[in-house]
Amino acid sequence: MEDSGAILCQISSIKDMLDQVNQEIEAHIQLTREIESDIVKCTEIESGLTARESELTKMVYVSHFEIDGLNSVAGQFKNLTEILGEGYMFSKKEAG
Repeated sequence: MEDSGAILCQISSIKDMLDQVNQEIEAHIQLTREIESDIVKCTEIESGLTARESELTKMVYVSHFEIDGLNSVAGQFKNLTEILGEGYMFSKKEAG
């Protein structure tokens, strides 16, 4: 009978150790789920930021294009005013 009692005590002890291991495994599984959830959130944020970066890059290119166009128009306007100024001076000399 003593042997049976010792065996039951060992079985009980082993069961307690197994329960503890199972609890630790469950804790690690929960931690893994939380990490995976955080990874998904970060991926969604990263996707949003990438889209925003793309929009801003497009705006920069459009702005550069507009600035180049305005600079071209300003240069042409400057040339035109110089030509008109020279024509005015020439006509003024002939009239005077």
